Amino acid sequence: MAEGETNGKVTGTQTIARALAVLRVLRDTDGDAGITEIARALGLNTSTVHRIAKALVSAGYVARNDQTERYRLGREAFLLGRAAERTLGFDAAEPLLERLAADTGESVNLVVRDGDEGLVVLRVESAQPLRFTQPVGARVPLYCTSTGKVLLAYATDLDAEIARLGDLAKLTDTTITAPADLRRDLDLTRRQGFAVNRGERVPGVCGVAAPVLDTDGAAMAAVAIQGPEFRMPADRIPELASLAVDVAREVTAAIPHGYLI
Repeated sequence: MAEGETNGKVTGTQTIARALAVLRVLRDTDGDAGITEIARALGLNTSTVHRIAKALVSAGYVARNDQTERYRLGREAFLLGRAAERTLGFDAAEPLLERLAADTGESVNLVVRDGDEGLVVLRVESAQPLRFTQPVGARVPLYCTSTGKVLLAYATDLDAEIARLGDLAKLTDTTITAPADLRRDLDLTRRQGFAVNRGERVPGVCGVAAPVLDTDGAAMAAVAIQGPEFRMPADRIPELASLAVDVAREVTAAIPHGYLI
């Protein structure tokens, strides 16, 4: 019998999981999507997706265009997101990131861990015409970004975390690909209280990140300053790191503890 089925019938848990999967597809779609596209993305048949979409439309979480028969997220999804932004403390954290961006002249973001990736949940863009753009919702590798290295460095078992990453792809000339070298870099991150990425993922882009720590000393999130390397030379890193650490501490006070963000 397939998982989530009882006597050949889909259980309530499986139905909920599929409905959430439909919402995730629409969340990650640039614009709207049709039933066939959603079904293909999820590996489900169109009749199943149609029933789920109909229920979500009725509840207000999905909106349907009656002329094109295509779907996008609805008003209830918007309200749910805004409520989560408030209750998770992101609305209180955003002005702190805006201040950091103004003080440094560079882009600033807040990243949380999502499995083996970092997920950008807040972003303030630099006013500079030349800047590195990383929109909310972007996913980043852990081993070659300043935010990712912070999230790794403050994990409970560093060796297990590094082993879990598997092979470390060489993205640029400065990407760390040897597990032993990554371990040394993460040890340094913990000792100094911040991480630095100088072109390890994208050539010419520098990042400095500090941890947002929970009561157990693990990183709930990371605050990062990002910009072109020529505006963030080595002699400017201590100043930027100090500013990032200070704001990360303020963000720690804004985000509720005890929840997996």
